[in-house]
Amino acid sequence: MTQEPDRREMSLMQKLSLPEEAPPWSLVTAAVTALVILINLIWVGPAMSSLLLGSAEPTPFLLMLGWTLGMALTAVYALVNRRGSSESWRALRLRPGFLPPQIALLVGVAIALGVNLAVSLASGQFLPIPEIYGFQARGLVGVIVAALLLVIAQPLAESLVFQAVLLPSLRSTVGPWGGVFITSALFALLHYAVFFSPYQVAYSTFWHGLAYPLLTGFAFCLLKVYTDSSRAVIIGRVGAGLVSLMTALALFGG
Repeated sequence: MTQEPDRREMSLMQKLSLPEEAPPWSLVTAAVTALVILINLIWVGPAMSSLLLGSAEPTPFLLMLGWTLGMALTAVYALVNRRGSSESWRALRLRPGFLPPQIALLVGVAIALGVNLAVSLASGQFLPIPEIYGFQARGLVGVIVAALLLVIAQPLAESLVFQAVLLPSLRSTVGPWGGVFITSALFALLHYAVFFSPYQVAYSTFWHGLAYPLLTGFAFCLLKVYTDSSRAVIIGRVGAGLVSLMTALALFGG
């Protein structure tokens, strides 16, 4: 009887080549979850933000607040929807995994630093990421909302939708590598449609609109495959969010 290899001793390439066990939800269910985040970010979140602010004008602050609310709603939806059965909840892989939280955080910091630097140098534009464009115009309130979006709401929602729900469904359906590439592409398309579109005049279409989210999404898909832990991805995304926030404050906060 051949002993199954310990995943902790396997390299990233070995783990990427392993077939993915099908999660206890269908690819259609995973696609609906991805559709939910799109709807929440384009319509529901901004509509709630308009009601709260008493204004329908799509200012940068209104959009940023709307995206924060949309991310929060998406995270709640993803968690509640999987809470129905213990099998489905376990399949989210919210367990710690073998990677210590401090290391996962540092990996996220390294990903953000690497991608931000590469995109900024290649495009010649040193700007905050589109999600928080214009945050500095609202002073402290803008900084607080930007922090809530980048460090709490976005890491939770995007990690749950893409790495926890969509990635395992796609890897089990179209193959280990194909699932990673398609998930990363869908992640980039969401960012292009939601965050880049309102500010496309200010940013490089290729580098900020496509390359940045594609590289980021791909890196965090690799982190999920390597650790088999969505919690590690969430923590890594928190680290990446802190880097993006600190970078934006250094550029425009003063």
